[in-house]
Amino acid sequence: MTLPVALSAMPWLERSWQLWQQSLASGRFSHGWLICGAPGIGKTELANALADSLLCEQGTGCGLCRGCQLLAADNHPDRLVIQPDPRVIKVEQIRELIHALEATAHQGGRRVVVIHQADAMNTAAANALLKTLEEPAPGVHLLLVSDAPNRLPATIVSRCQRLLVASPSRQQSLQWLGEGRVAPQQLDGLLRLFGGPLKLAEALEAGQLETIESWRQAWQRSLDTGVLDPVLFGLDDAQAAQALKLLYIDLVADPHAYVASLARYQVLAREVAELHQRFETQPGLNAVAVFQQLLVRH
Repeated sequence: MTLPVALSAMPWLERSWQLWQQSLASGRFSHGWLICGAPGIGKTELANALADSLLCEQGTGCGLCRGCQLLAADNHPDRLVIQPDPRVIKVEQIRELIHALEATAHQGGRRVVVIHQADAMNTAAANALLKTLEEPAPGVHLLLVSDAPNRLPATIVSRCQRLLVASPSRQQSLQWLGEGRVAPQQLDGLLRLFGGPLKLAEALEAGQLETIESWRQAWQRSLDTGVLDPVLFGLDDAQAAQALKLLYIDLVADPHAYVASLARYQVLAREVAELHQRFETQPGLNAVAVFQQLLVRH
């Protein structure tokens, strides 16, 4: 089966779509799926299309049946969605989901749950979901979408069939973004920073590239003086993580733009990578204090 119209502009998803369809046709279809890959490559759109195909009465996303009509109206009672609130999926959300799944399917067929950013589940939420993955009710399918499946408990991962979504090629990314939106010589660095063309497109539309360049120059000034530049004040957790990722990418690409000593670069790059991981996983850190400590040590 070819890609549905909703995914036709993202041909790199074709392989994942076909693997899903082959598994479905084989009769060995898992009730739990972990859809993973880089951020910004269309995993959300793919998961939504997969969920829709399960709820289509023809199994194809025909667009004509009662199920497809309800999906088009965003009103299908057997399609359930969980996402972070605002950065964490809490146990209360999973308990509400479990309660909803105890009822009979409204349309008498499958019930499909899409959990976006599944790695944002806290420990209690993951533990609550585990029993549903171990002993799902008939006709229940759970699609867990994640940029970082390594952050999920092994007990969750082991009970899901993994669908690894390939990143687009450089040419596919350029084609998806459209002519002239990004200079080809800038594309590789920007894709490393944002993860994929969909995230990069969002950044372009939000005018974030000017902010990124201001952070780059601020890091250069900060490392030259040993004092954190004011441009890097007031960043929230997500911005701080991205600013650290930018510094790491630039260090790898051209360490001499920031530091003259190879030994200093190696230690700095390693610590920047570790700090990026902390800001990705530990909300509420004091970015100004952490950044300044980084400068003092280097």
